[in-house]
Amino acid sequence: DIMLIERSELTSGSSWHAAGGFHTLNGDPNVAKLQAYTVQLYKEIEEISGQSCSLHLTGGVMMADTPERMDFLRLAHAKGRYLGMDTELITPSEA
Repeated sequence: DIMLIERSELTSGSSWHAAGGFHTLNGDPNVAKLQAYTVQLYKEIEEISGQSCSLHLTGGVMMADTPERMDFLRLAHAKGRYLGMDTELITPSEA
């Protein structure tokens, strides 16, 4: 049996459109390390078992529409690099 608990009414939260999302950039470095470890663990499980976990890391793009948001993205980029993640800042024309 499965129970889905949602805020207010079904599909009013994020569960329906965030299913399967892996977000490895996180404000807490310890949580970010744990998330990166989890991604690596899925890869190891596939290697050991010979079975696919159906994990497809496609990446993402975050955009800034204010100077404050751009500052946030610069900080997130720096944190990601510090934690060994493959992140890059791109210009609007590159997006």
